[in-house]
Amino acid sequence: MQNGDLYTYFLWSPSLDFSCDGFGVVTLDTNYTIWYFQSWGRPYQLVSPLLDFSSPETTPIQIKKSLQFFAALMRSGDVYVWQAYPSHSKEAMVELDMDESTRAIVPDGGTVIPCHTQEMKVYPVKLPIPPDLPDLPMTALPEEECRKETKFIKIAAFDHGLIGLTNKGHVCLFWVGLNQMSIDQLIPYTWHYVSESPWMI
Repeated sequence: MQNGDLYTYFLWSPSLDFSCDGFGVVTLDTNYTIWYFQSWGRPYQLVSPLLDFSSPETTPIQIKKSLQFFAALMRSGDVYVWQAYPSHSKEAMVELDMDESTRAIVPDGGTVIPCHTQEMKVYPVKLPIPPDLPDLPMTALPEEECRKETKFIKIAAFDHGLIGLTNKGHVCLFWVGLNQMSIDQLIPYTWHYVSESPWMI
């Protein structure tokens, strides 16, 4: 919304999921492409071999954004996190706006902001599921489901972490604290089963 008017971004495929924080919006479309918006009509396509939707392990089905990192849940149940820093300067954005063919400006009387995309390479790292999650006999899951491999089926983000839900009912927490960290500093952190983390309740 701008000056009281409601506008729509035009991308080529509908969105399956989106997430936002104070710095931007990240979306996942029906082609399993991830887009990151930091300004009007200038989405970055986030590109990585680990996000190329060529297999269940590289096909995102959920995308989330915290203050410190992005996170994607894959069809395989794996969770990846990464950080992304646009490399294009303000001057480059001004140059795009000066070119009539790439201006992100709503035509007179229109309500759709045309998008002109750019690619951004990202380098996800995998957050392995805890290997020692307990059995949860009170979930009433069918025995067949209990025999399946434990994996994440939903994730949610908050300012400094993630919450994950497994196919067997476990709730796990990934929390990195209040300090700004690089992705290398995030790697030693891992999921914690919520019942074992009373300090966060």
